[in-house]
Amino acid sequence: MVRKNWPKFKRGFYDFNIHRLANAKINELLKREGVIKNENKVKAIINNAKEFENIKQNEGSFLNFLKLLKGKEDKEVIKKLIQHFSHIGEYTAEYYLHSVGYW
Repeated sequence: MVRKNWPKFKRGFYDFNIHRLANAKINELLKREGVIKNENKVKAIINNAKEFENIKQNEGSFLNFLKLLKGKEDKEVIKKLIQHFSHIGEYTAEYYLHSVGYW
């Protein structure tokens, strides 16, 4: 389902523009075509975009943030991601780290 609807999700969530998502209003985002209608998930997306921007501002980039975690125990890295981002569990954090080539 996700793969089939990806183009709609992308349009609905401002082409995944972090700055626009971080500044989005939940009610406006929920009205957009292609946006999932689960308020908690949409709140998490907005919060995660804000956190991503905070990390970028503090560390220079998200890559720099990940580099700071290099050499730490796997579980510690996963825990750090879970602490920073909403609606993310161990499986999602681990999957993300694998997909971006962290491990």
